[in-house]
Amino acid sequence: MSSPGKAELIHVFKGIPFTTRSSPELLKSLDNFDAREDDVLLVSYPKSGTHWLAGVITKLYNSQVTLTSPIEFGDISKLEELDKLSSKRIIPTHLDYNMLPPNFKKKKCKMIYISRNPKDTAVSMYHYYRDNPNLPTVDTWTAFFDLFLRGDGACSRCALPHLSVLLHL
Repeated sequence: MSSPGKAELIHVFKGIPFTTRSSPELLKSLDNFDAREDDVLLVSYPKSGTHWLAGVITKLYNSQVTLTSPIEFGDISKLEELDKLSSKRIIPTHLDYNMLPPNFKKKKCKMIYISRNPKDTAVSMYHYYRDNPNLPTVDTWTAFFDLFLRGDGACSRCALPHLSVLLHL
């Protein structure tokens, strides 16, 4: 049994590579997403501690909060599911600021930007690639690191478009 090729696992939307977990239809429809004023966005590059911070934030609220999966994962039905959730939603995303649904900006939702040392992020992302059958195969650290620096990996130009610059600091 052969493993799926890169073309089968990655698609490009607005110049950014995404995994098949993010359908093109969902990404196109994000412009119409109805954000709420009490929504909190957790914006980060993948493998930067988003889920860890989300867990901490849910403990800080005295009232019920709903932690969702990243807004860009799934198909178009994802937006309908999000709309049905009760308020005080914490919504993680790896989308670049310019790709966020406009209603998040119009309604002045809170956004928390998560940053992690890019060297640690790269190592974590490498292991994630190696262990995830839904991502193209990378055989060596060197091969992955070249991919990472070029910005050719899945969601590699998402929430932190100039990560490779920081790696050289």
